[in-house]
Amino acid sequence: MRRALLWDSALGFVGFFAALALLQAILNLFQPSPALWPGLLAGVLVALEWALWRAKRKDLQ
Repeated sequence: MRRALLWDSALGFVGFFAALALLQAILNLFQPSPALWPGLLAGVLVALEWALWRAKRKDLQ
């Protein structure tokens, strides 16, 4: 139970910031001169979220 709670906390923390980064990256596309870093940050955070989710599934199986 405790391990699942730790995994869920990590997933929620990273997922929250991944969602914010995705929103920022999408809004950045509509700027006159969009920057590259918001998309890269969103990609890294989404990849980290995916890796955490897979690690949780493997650990709790």
